[in-house]
Amino acid sequence: MSGGVETVRFTLNGVEREAPKGMLLIDAARLHGVDIPRYCSHPGLKPEGNCRMCVVEIEKMPKLQTSCTTPVQEGMVVHTESERVLEERRRVMEFLLVNHPIDCPICDQAGECMLQEYYMRHDLQPSRVELEEKIHKPKRVDLGPLVVLDAERCVLCSRCVRFCRDVAGVEELAIKNRGGHAEITAFPGRRLENPYSGNVIDICPVGALTSRDFRFKVRVWFLKTAESVCPGCERGCSIHIEQYQNEVQRIRPRENLRVNRYWICDFGRLDYRWINENRLLSAEGPSGRLRPEEADREAARLLREAKAPLLVASPRMSNESLFALRLFREKALPEARIAGGSFREPWEGDAILKRPDRNPNRRGMETLGLAGGPEEALRAGPDLVLVIENDLLGDRPEAKELLTGKKVIVLASNRDATASAAGLRVPVATYAETEGSWTNFEGITQTFHPVLRPVGDSRSVAEALAGIAAALGADLGPVDAGTLRAAVLREAPQLDPARGREEDGRVG
Repeated sequence: MSGGVETVRFTLNGVEREAPKGMLLIDAARLHGVDIPRYCSHPGLKPEGNCRMCVVEIEKMPKLQTSCTTPVQEGMVVHTESERVLEERRRVMEFLLVNHPIDCPICDQAGECMLQEYYMRHDLQPSRVELEEKIHKPKRVDLGPLVVLDAERCVLCSRCVRFCRDVAGVEELAIKNRGGHAEITAFPGRRLENPYSGNVIDICPVGALTSRDFRFKVRVWFLKTAESVCPGCERGCSIHIEQYQNEVQRIRPRENLRVNRYWICDFGRLDYRWINENRLLSAEGPSGRLRPEEADREAARLLREAKAPLLVASPRMSNESLFALRLFREKALPEARIAGGSFREPWEGDAILKRPDRNPNRRGMETLGLAGGPEEALRAGPDLVLVIENDLLGDRPEAKELLTGKKVIVLASNRDATASAAGLRVPVATYAETEGSWTNFEGITQTFHPVLRPVGDSRSVAEALAGIAAALGADLGPVDAGTLRAAVLREAPQLDPARGREEDGRVG
């Protein structure tokens, strides 16, 4: 071990190992590639040791111990796969399945259920309880706006109860009754509706808590996944975007200890429908639909004729798109003014994840020297405005007066208010269809990757700018994300996504 951390040496399944002093055995084993099964244990929650699935045998200790509550100690000799341990796991599994409905074929959690996986790995024995003798509990319980409970499937690990109490800071869930009749419930008169409620779906190890938004949409094994970053605010939570048939089906948190740990807010979880809906599929001008090359020529004509063009960047653009815009101004339109900013009103942040600024890349925009505020630039009297990924009118309808009398070209992914008011609309891809990076308020840069094919005639912002530049007689050079990122890092190495990876291996 390095970094000045005090370590202890212990023996794990016959092999001498090393781990930080005080680390729990379940984590120390995982550190060395030994995955101990668990239900109640979760790295983002305090240990509780109630499911007994993670028991291990420790020499000189007469009873099996729960590895999720036992710290590793110097000289400890631990066995995770001994006969005593395996037999105990089989007993735990049989106990958990006594009253389980065994409805895997219709369960929405099939394919990512720990009960299903552990049965195959550690049990594989027929039930000694007839189906008609099982205790039946409530199904399809409306716990809150996002979560549906099937109490029969619950293994009472209490992860959801502890998440609400220890992470969200609210007392919304509890366990009522005793023995075989125990079940998860909301407190009387309350619902599961805190701003982080959807995380209980992710941490539920079985199919007890399911997403009202995702239920029965598609089987999970049909989903394709990409690592991405939430665009909801300047926190930039790490997420997984999952798609089926080129439409986003759900968003889940991605572990990143420096940014969002294991969680996302409910707004970020549901902030994907705009990617699927109301898309701008082709370029449109006053005469109607345009092919991409026609749109490039029309944009070039308008820009060439303009006496005082203004280019408006957005803190929602990637670092690579922002750099491409700078190249565009330098090589194709040096007389143009450039401004960056947003009219998006801040929302109320909190002490968990949500930040007041609802733009994911203000820090990157400022670092690349593109901040300056669009309002002042618009009042300076440009006769043409090129707006990129920035819904000025949707964020502040009264800003219409700032665009009155000006020719407006937009590069937008959706038919938003600004795009609808523009004279020329050029479709561009969303962050789910392209590669790029955003830098959050703490200076941490993360990359996102495409999970969807661009719809219609959409191109990346850099490709759209390169097309218009070519029509103006300028060459921006290669505009793929890798080339642009290398150029960004030559000028601003602090925007390197690799910075910080050494600390936790998760960033980027």
